Amino acid sequence: MTEHEACKILGVSPEAGQDVIKKRYRELMRRVHPDAGGRQEEEKRQGCRHLQAQEINRAYSFLKGRAPQAGGMAGRRGDGRGKGKTGGRNESPSWDAPVNVHAYREREVLQYAEGHGGEVLGSFCISKGRYLWTVEEDFPLFLLGMYRCSKQILDEEDAVRPRDAARAVSGVWKTDFSRDPASSRPERSAGLRSRVQAELAYLLAQQFIDGTVLLGKLVKERTEDAAGMEIYFIPAMLERSGGPAAKNGEVLYPSRLQKHRLYLKNREGRELGYLSFADDRLYYVVIPMLEQRSAQVKIRAAEKPEGKKYQNLELWLRLPGKQNGGMPENLNLQIEKLLADYREQSGICK
Repeated sequence: MTEHEACKILGVSPEAGQDVIKKRYRELMRRVHPDAGGRQEEEKRQGCRHLQAQEINRAYSFLKGRAPQAGGMAGRRGDGRGKGKTGGRNESPSWDAPVNVHAYREREVLQYAEGHGGEVLGSFCISKGRYLWTVEEDFPLFLLGMYRCSKQILDEEDAVRPRDAARAVSGVWKTDFSRDPASSRPERSAGLRSRVQAELAYLLAQQFIDGTVLLGKLVKERTEDAAGMEIYFIPAMLERSGGPAAKNGEVLYPSRLQKHRLYLKNREGRELGYLSFADDRLYYVVIPMLEQRSAQVKIRAAEKPEGKKYQNLELWLRLPGKQNGGMPENLNLQIEKLLADYREQSGICK
Protein backbone atom coordinates (compact mmCIF):
# COMPACT_ATOMS: atom_id res chain seq x y z
CA MET A 1 0.00 0.00 0.00
CA THR A 2 1.28 3.47 -0.90
CA GLU A 3 0.66 6.74 0.90
CA HIS A 4 -1.54 7.90 -1.97
CA GLU A 5 -3.70 4.75 -1.72
CA ALA A 6 -4.00 5.06 2.08
CA CYS A 7 -5.03 8.72 1.85
CA LYS A 8 -7.57 7.88 -0.86
CA ILE A 9 -9.16 5.11 1.25
CA LEU A 10 -9.52 7.36 4.30
CA GLY A 11 -10.40 10.42 2.24
CA VAL A 12 -7.71 12.67 3.73
CA SER A 13 -4.95 14.79 2.21
CA PRO A 14 -1.27 13.75 2.43
CA GLU A 15 -0.67 16.75 4.71
CA ALA A 16 -3.38 15.71 7.21
CA GLY A 17 -2.33 15.53 10.84
CA GLN A 18 -2.83 12.61 13.18
CA ASP A 19 -5.93 14.14 14.79
CA VAL A 20 -7.65 14.43 11.39
CA ILE A 21 -6.57 10.92 10.35
CA LYS A 22 -7.80 9.39 13.59
CA LYS A 23 -11.14 11.22 13.42
CA ARG A 24 -11.69 10.07 9.85
CA TYR A 25 -10.69 6.51 10.75
CA ARG A 26 -13.24 6.35 13.57
CA GLU A 27 -15.94 7.73 11.29
CA LEU A 28 -15.28 5.09 8.62
CA MET A 29 -15.06 2.25 11.13
CA ARG A 30 -18.48 3.24 12.51
CA ARG A 31 -19.87 3.01 8.98
CA VAL A 32 -18.63 -0.55 8.44
CA HIS A 33 -19.66 -1.76 11.89
CA PRO A 34 -22.26 -4.57 11.61
CA ASP A 35 -24.84 -2.39 13.38
CA ALA A 36 -24.53 0.29 10.67
CA GLY A 37 -26.18 -1.73 7.89
CA GLY A 38 -28.62 1.04 6.98
CA ARG A 39 -25.86 3.52 6.27
CA GLN A 40 -24.01 1.00 4.11
CA GLU A 41 -27.12 0.40 2.00
CA GLU A 42 -27.59 4.14 1.55
CA GLU A 43 -24.01 4.50 0.30
CA LYS A 44 -24.60 1.71 -2.23
CA ARG A 45 -27.72 3.44 -3.54
CA GLN A 46 -25.70 6.62 -4.00
CA GLY A 47 -23.08 4.74 -6.01
CA CYS A 48 -20.35 5.01 -3.37
CA ARG A 49 -17.78 2.24 -3.14
CA HIS A 50 -18.32 0.29 0.07
CA LEU A 51 -15.09 0.05 2.07
CA GLN A 52 -14.11 -3.06 4.00
CA ALA A 53 -12.94 -2.88 7.62
CA GLN A 54 -9.58 -4.45 6.88
CA GLU A 55 -8.62 -1.97 4.14
CA ILE A 56 -9.63 0.95 6.38
CA ASN A 57 -7.52 -0.54 9.15
CA ARG A 58 -4.53 -1.07 6.85
CA ALA A 59 -4.74 2.48 5.55
CA TYR A 60 -4.95 3.89 9.06
CA SER A 61 -2.04 1.72 10.22
CA PHE A 62 0.07 2.95 7.28
CA LEU A 63 -0.63 6.62 7.89
CA LYS A 64 -0.24 6.24 11.62
CA GLY A 65 3.02 4.36 11.11
CA ARG A 66 4.59 7.16 9.05
CA ALA A 67 4.22 9.69 11.84
CA PRO A 68 7.06 10.31 14.33
CA GLN A 69 4.69 9.99 17.31
CA ALA A 70 3.91 6.40 16.26
CA GLY A 71 7.23 5.34 17.77
CA GLY A 72 8.26 1.76 17.17
CA MET A 73 5.45 1.12 14.70
CA ALA A 74 7.07 3.33 12.06
CA GLY A 75 10.31 1.39 12.14
CA ARG A 76 8.58 -2.01 12.11
CA ARG A 77 6.39 -1.24 9.16
CA GLY A 78 8.95 0.89 7.32
CA ASP A 79 11.63 -1.79 7.31
CA GLY A 80 9.55 -4.24 5.29
CA ARG A 81 8.21 -1.73 2.81
CA GLY A 82 11.40 0.24 2.27
CA LYS A 83 13.42 -2.82 1.31
CA GLY A 84 10.63 -4.50 -0.59
CA LYS A 85 10.90 -7.66 1.49
CA THR A 86 8.38 -9.55 3.54
CA GLY A 87 10.80 -10.65 6.25
CA GLY A 88 8.91 -13.87 6.87
CA ARG A 89 5.50 -12.20 6.71
CA ASN A 90 2.58 -13.26 4.61
CA GLU A 91 3.19 -12.20 0.96
CA SER A 92 -0.08 -10.27 0.73
CA PRO A 93 -1.24 -9.84 4.32
CA SER A 94 -4.51 -8.30 5.35
CA TRP A 95 -2.95 -7.81 8.79
CA ASP A 96 0.66 -6.66 8.99
CA ALA A 97 2.25 -9.21 11.33
CA PRO A 98 4.56 -12.25 11.15
CA VAL A 99 2.89 -15.63 10.79
CA ASN A 100 3.31 -19.04 12.33
CA VAL A 101 2.51 -21.37 9.46
CA HIS A 102 2.52 -24.36 11.81
CA ALA A 103 -0.16 -23.00 14.15
CA TYR A 104 -2.97 -25.45 14.89
CA ARG A 105 -5.71 -23.10 13.70
CA GLU A 106 -6.17 -19.65 12.18
CA ARG A 107 -7.27 -16.93 14.58
CA GLU A 108 -9.35 -13.78 14.32
CA VAL A 109 -7.74 -10.36 14.58
CA LEU A 110 -10.30 -8.18 16.36
CA GLN A 111 -10.76 -4.42 16.28
CA TYR A 112 -12.67 -2.13 18.63
CA ALA A 113 -15.52 -0.11 17.16
CA GLU A 114 -15.63 3.37 18.68
CA GLY A 115 -18.36 5.98 18.92
CA HIS A 116 -18.14 9.72 18.25
CA GLY A 117 -16.66 10.37 21.68
CA GLY A 118 -14.16 7.54 21.50
CA GLU A 119 -16.33 5.19 23.59
CA VAL A 120 -16.07 1.49 22.75
CA LEU A 121 -19.18 0.15 20.99
CA GLY A 122 -17.97 -3.43 20.63
CA SER A 123 -15.53 -5.41 18.53
CA PHE A 124 -15.50 -7.22 15.20
CA CYS A 125 -13.11 -9.27 13.09
CA ILE A 126 -10.93 -7.36 10.60
CA SER A 127 -8.74 -10.26 9.48
CA LYS A 128 -8.15 -13.97 9.96
CA GLY A 129 -4.95 -15.99 9.72
CA ARG A 130 -2.04 -17.50 11.61
CA TYR A 131 -0.69 -14.10 12.63
CA LEU A 132 1.58 -13.72 15.65
CA TRP A 133 0.55 -11.21 18.28
CA THR A 134 2.46 -7.93 18.20
CA VAL A 135 2.33 -5.02 20.63
CA GLU A 136 0.31 -2.99 18.10
CA GLU A 137 -2.64 -5.36 18.61
CA ASP A 138 -4.84 -4.90 21.65
CA PHE A 139 -4.01 -7.74 24.05
CA PRO A 140 -7.46 -8.21 25.67
CA LEU A 141 -8.90 -8.54 22.15
CA PHE A 142 -6.20 -11.09 21.36
CA LEU A 143 -7.26 -13.15 24.39
CA LEU A 144 -10.90 -12.81 23.32
CA GLY A 145 -9.87 -14.19 19.92
CA MET A 146 -8.21 -17.16 21.65
CA TYR A 147 -11.40 -17.81 23.61
CA ARG A 148 -13.47 -17.76 20.42
CA CYS A 149 -11.02 -20.04 18.64
CA SER A 150 -11.01 -22.57 21.49
CA LYS A 151 -14.82 -22.46 21.66
CA GLN A 152 -15.10 -23.14 17.92
CA ILE A 153 -12.77 -26.14 18.17
CA LEU A 154 -14.74 -27.65 21.06
CA ASP A 155 -18.04 -26.91 19.31
CA GLU A 156 -16.74 -28.96 16.37
CA GLU A 157 -15.78 -31.78 18.73
CA ASP A 158 -19.17 -31.73 20.43
CA ALA A 159 -20.98 -31.76 17.09
CA VAL A 160 -19.90 -35.35 16.48
CA ARG A 161 -20.87 -36.56 19.95
CA PRO A 162 -23.37 -39.46 19.79
CA ARG A 163 -26.64 -38.58 21.47
CA ASP A 164 -26.21 -40.83 24.49
CA ALA A 165 -22.46 -41.56 24.40
CA ALA A 166 -21.80 -39.55 27.55
CA ARG A 167 -24.16 -41.76 29.57
CA ALA A 168 -21.59 -44.49 30.18
CA VAL A 169 -18.84 -42.01 30.97
CA SER A 170 -20.69 -39.71 33.35
CA GLY A 171 -23.27 -41.93 34.94
CA VAL A 172 -25.24 -38.87 36.10
CA TRP A 173 -28.10 -37.50 34.01
CA LYS A 174 -30.88 -35.03 34.62
CA THR A 175 -34.23 -36.75 34.83
CA ASP A 176 -36.30 -34.57 32.46
CA PHE A 177 -34.98 -34.39 28.89
CA SER A 178 -38.28 -33.83 27.14
CA ARG A 179 -38.13 -30.06 26.65
CA ASP A 180 -34.49 -29.45 25.77
CA PRO A 181 -32.33 -32.32 24.52
CA ALA A 182 -29.20 -30.25 25.19
CA SER A 183 -30.07 -30.20 28.88
CA SER A 184 -29.62 -33.96 29.02
CA ARG A 185 -25.88 -33.57 29.25
CA PRO A 186 -24.64 -34.06 32.80
CA GLU A 187 -23.53 -31.04 34.78
CA ARG A 188 -20.06 -32.49 35.17
CA SER A 189 -19.73 -32.53 31.36
CA ALA A 190 -20.06 -28.73 31.34
CA GLY A 191 -17.34 -28.53 33.98
CA LEU A 192 -15.08 -30.74 31.86
CA ARG A 193 -15.57 -28.54 28.81
CA SER A 194 -14.84 -25.39 30.80
CA ARG A 195 -11.54 -26.80 32.08
CA VAL A 196 -10.51 -28.08 28.66
CA GLN A 197 -11.38 -24.79 26.97
CA ALA A 198 -9.24 -22.81 29.42
CA GLU A 199 -6.26 -25.09 28.74
CA LEU A 200 -6.89 -25.08 25.00
CA ALA A 201 -7.03 -21.27 24.85
CA TYR A 202 -3.72 -21.10 26.74
CA LEU A 203 -2.00 -23.53 24.34
CA LEU A 204 -3.39 -21.71 21.31
CA ALA A 205 -2.14 -18.39 22.67
CA GLN A 206 1.38 -19.80 22.98
CA GLN A 207 1.39 -20.49 19.24
CA PHE A 208 0.88 -16.81 18.50
CA ILE A 209 3.30 -15.34 21.06
CA ASP A 210 7.03 -15.26 20.32
CA GLY A 211 8.39 -14.60 23.79
CA THR A 212 12.01 -13.96 22.83
CA VAL A 213 10.92 -11.17 20.48
CA LEU A 214 8.31 -9.67 22.82
CA LEU A 215 10.64 -9.52 25.81
CA GLY A 216 12.66 -6.85 24.05
CA LYS A 217 9.51 -4.80 23.48
CA LEU A 218 7.81 -5.29 26.84
CA VAL A 219 10.86 -5.16 29.12
CA LYS A 220 13.10 -2.09 28.98
CA GLU A 221 15.82 -3.01 31.50
CA ARG A 222 18.21 -5.48 29.90
CA THR A 223 21.85 -6.39 30.51
CA GLU A 224 24.27 -9.22 29.74
CA ASP A 225 26.32 -11.37 32.08
CA ALA A 226 30.02 -12.21 31.64
CA ALA A 227 29.13 -15.06 29.27
CA GLY A 228 27.06 -12.79 27.03
CA MET A 229 23.70 -14.17 28.16
CA GLU A 230 20.81 -11.71 28.11
CA ILE A 231 19.27 -10.80 31.46
CA TYR A 232 15.93 -8.99 31.74
CA PHE A 233 14.78 -7.20 34.90
CA ILE A 234 11.01 -7.53 35.33
CA PRO A 235 8.91 -6.04 38.16
CA ALA A 236 6.63 -8.79 39.41
CA MET A 237 4.37 -9.70 42.31
CA LEU A 238 3.89 -12.54 44.75
CA GLU A 239 0.24 -13.47 45.04
CA ARG A 240 0.30 -14.73 48.61
CA SER A 241 -1.36 -17.89 49.84
CA GLY A 242 -2.16 -16.52 53.30
CA GLY A 243 1.10 -17.40 55.08
CA PRO A 244 3.80 -15.03 56.29
CA ALA A 245 5.24 -12.44 53.92
CA ALA A 246 8.75 -12.69 52.53
CA LYS A 247 11.33 -10.48 54.22
CA ASN A 248 12.55 -7.40 52.39
CA GLY A 249 15.41 -8.46 50.11
CA GLU A 250 14.84 -12.19 50.76
CA VAL A 251 15.65 -14.50 47.84
CA LEU A 252 12.77 -16.76 46.79
CA TYR A 253 13.00 -20.04 44.89
CA PRO A 254 10.74 -21.91 42.45
CA SER A 255 8.72 -24.54 44.29
CA ARG A 256 6.54 -26.05 41.56
CA LEU A 257 4.82 -25.27 38.27
CA GLN A 258 1.16 -26.23 38.37
CA LYS A 259 -1.69 -25.15 36.11
CA HIS A 260 0.58 -22.52 34.54
CA ARG A 261 1.45 -20.96 37.88
CA LEU A 262 4.97 -20.77 39.31
CA TYR A 263 4.76 -21.25 43.07
CA LEU A 264 7.57 -19.78 45.17
CA LYS A 265 9.14 -20.82 48.46
CA ASN A 266 11.61 -19.25 50.87
CA ARG A 267 14.97 -20.64 51.98
CA GLU A 268 13.28 -22.73 54.67
CA GLY A 269 11.14 -24.44 52.03
CA ARG A 270 7.85 -22.82 53.00
CA GLU A 271 5.60 -22.06 50.03
CA LEU A 272 4.47 -18.42 50.08
CA GLY A 273 2.33 -18.06 46.95
CA TYR A 274 2.74 -17.83 43.19
CA LEU A 275 4.31 -15.46 40.68
CA SER A 276 2.12 -12.79 39.10
CA PHE A 277 2.53 -9.66 36.95
CA ALA A 278 0.80 -6.30 36.78
CA ASP A 279 1.14 -6.53 32.99
CA ASP A 280 -0.91 -9.56 31.88
CA ARG A 281 1.11 -9.82 28.68
CA LEU A 282 4.19 -10.88 30.65
CA TYR A 283 2.30 -13.84 32.10
CA TYR A 284 1.93 -15.26 28.58
CA VAL A 285 5.62 -14.65 27.85
CA VAL A 286 7.49 -15.57 31.05
CA ILE A 287 5.52 -18.59 32.30
CA PRO A 288 5.71 -20.52 28.97
CA MET A 289 9.48 -19.94 28.92
CA LEU A 290 9.78 -21.46 32.38
CA GLU A 291 7.51 -24.36 31.41
CA GLN A 292 9.69 -25.02 28.36
CA ARG A 293 12.87 -24.61 30.46
CA SER A 294 14.20 -22.06 28.01
CA ALA A 295 14.94 -19.44 30.70
CA GLN A 296 16.31 -19.17 34.24
CA VAL A 297 15.04 -16.90 37.01
CA LYS A 298 16.31 -15.16 40.12
CA ILE A 299 13.63 -13.68 42.38
CA ARG A 300 13.89 -11.38 45.39
CA ALA A 301 11.26 -9.78 47.62
CA ALA A 302 11.25 -6.03 47.01
CA GLU A 303 9.42 -4.78 50.10
CA LYS A 304 6.98 -5.77 52.79
CA PRO A 305 3.41 -6.02 51.47
CA GLU A 306 1.02 -3.17 52.14
CA GLY A 307 -1.96 -5.52 52.01
CA LYS A 308 -2.57 -9.18 52.67
CA LYS A 309 -2.76 -10.43 49.10
CA TYR A 310 0.24 -9.15 47.09
CA GLN A 311 3.93 -8.46 47.65
CA ASN A 312 6.21 -6.75 45.15
CA LEU A 313 9.07 -8.80 43.73
CA GLU A 314 12.19 -8.18 41.67
CA LEU A 315 12.66 -10.80 38.96
CA TRP A 316 15.67 -11.37 36.73
CA LEU A 317 15.12 -13.60 33.71
CA ARG A 318 18.17 -15.02 31.92
CA LEU A 319 18.03 -16.53 28.44
CA PRO A 320 20.88 -19.02 28.05
CA GLY A 321 22.70 -18.87 24.72
CA LYS A 322 21.37 -17.47 21.47
CA GLN A 323 17.60 -17.51 21.17
CA ASN A 324 16.23 -18.30 17.73
CA GLY A 325 12.66 -17.34 18.55
CA GLY A 326 9.64 -19.27 17.40
CA MET A 327 7.21 -21.46 19.26
CA PRO A 328 7.94 -24.93 20.63
CA GLU A 329 7.26 -27.66 18.10
CA ASN A 330 5.31 -29.86 20.51
CA LEU A 331 2.38 -27.45 21.03
CA ASN A 332 0.32 -29.10 18.30
CA LEU A 333 0.95 -32.47 19.93
CA GLN A 334 -0.19 -31.08 23.28
CA ILE A 335 -3.37 -29.74 21.68
CA GLU A 336 -4.08 -33.06 19.96
CA LYS A 337 -3.60 -34.93 23.24
CA LEU A 338 -5.85 -32.50 25.09
CA LEU A 339 -8.61 -32.98 22.50
CA ALA A 340 -8.15 -36.77 22.49
CA ASP A 341 -8.54 -36.83 26.29
CA TYR A 342 -11.63 -34.62 25.96
CA ARG A 343 -13.19 -37.03 23.44
CA GLU A 344 -12.49 -40.00 25.69
CA GLN A 345 -13.85 -38.38 28.85
CA SER A 346 -16.93 -36.89 27.21
CA GLY A 347 -17.80 -39.85 24.97
CA ILE A 348 -17.07 -38.24 21.59
CA CYS A 349 -16.34 -40.75 18.84
CA LYS A 350 -14.38 -39.87 15.73
